[in-house]
Amino acid sequence: MIVPSIPWSPWYPLFGASGNKEIARLPGLYRIRRMGRPDLDYIGQTGLRLGQRLGALASALADEMPYRDPHTAAPALWALRHAERCSFEISVAVVEGTTPWRKGMEALAIGLYRQQHGRSPTVEFGRMPIGYRASTPNNSRLVKLGMRYRGGPTVDQDLASHILGVPPKGPLAGPPQSLDWIGHAWSEWRPLAAVSNHRRPIGVGLYRVRGDAQDTLLYIGQGKIPARPRAHFAKINEPSHSQGAIFRSSDRLECSWVLNDDWKSHHRLELENDLIAAHLIATGTIPEAQFLG
Repeated sequence: MIVPSIPWSPWYPLFGASGNKEIARLPGLYRIRRMGRPDLDYIGQTGLRLGQRLGALASALADEMPYRDPHTAAPALWALRHAERCSFEISVAVVEGTTPWRKGMEALAIGLYRQQHGRSPTVEFGRMPIGYRASTPNNSRLVKLGMRYRGGPTVDQDLASHILGVPPKGPLAGPPQSLDWIGHAWSEWRPLAAVSNHRRPIGVGLYRVRGDAQDTLLYIGQGKIPARPRAHFAKINEPSHSQGAIFRSSDRLECSWVLNDDWKSHHRLELENDLIAAHLIATGTIPEAQFLG
C-alpha cells in the first residue's frame, strides 16, 4: 500500500493570497487554518488557478457574513473570524490530471486528516461554528422566491450545521470489495438491476457499485437506498452520459450497502469521503464512475 503524496507548499497569509506570486497559477488543493493553530479548518480543491479560488475567500474578511457563493466555506470562516478575531493562513498543492483525479486527491487529503485527528477539518462538509447561522447561496432563483438571506450570529443552538461530525469508522485499508471494508458491516453483493427494481425504501446509508474488476469499484455513494443506486442504474439508458457508459460496459454490475438512519447528511459525506480515500490508497485509483455527475 503506497499512499500518494501531496506536495503541500509552505503556509501563507490568506489575506493577499490571490496576488501571491509564490502560489502556482494552476489547479490543485488548498488547506486553511487559523494562525497559531496546528489543526485545519477546511480542505478544498479547484480547477481554477489556486490564487483565483483563494481570492473568492476574501469575502470571509468582510464586515458582514458573505453568501455561500462563490465559496461555500466563506460564511463559516467569517464566523470563526467574527467569534475569535483570528487570522487565517493557507497552504496549496498543485494536482495535475483530470477533475475526478483532483477531487479524489481532495478526498485523500481529508481522509488522511481524519485518520490523524479523529475528525474532519472544523468547517468541512457544511458545518458552522455554534452560535452562527450560515448565509444562503446567492442566485436569481432564491432572490425571486424571497429566500436569499445573509447569516450571522444566532441564539439557535440546534441547527443541523452545529452537530458534530463522526470519526472514521476504521483505518483506510483493506480490499474495497470486502464485506468488512474499513470497519463497516456491508451487505452481500446483489445485482444492481434487482436493487433498482426494489420499490420499497431499504434505508439510508452508504453504498458501492462494482463491475467486472475483482479489486476496484465503479462508484461510491451515500443517500437513500434504493433511490440513489436506482438513479445511477437509470443512466445506462442515457447514451451521452459518461457514467452510464461505464456502467453499460460491465457484464457484472452489483451493489452493496451499509445502513444507519442515525447518520446525518454531513456524517454520510464524511464517511463517503473516507471510502473514496481508502479506495485510492488500496488501488491507486478512484472508482471509475466517481465524480462524473
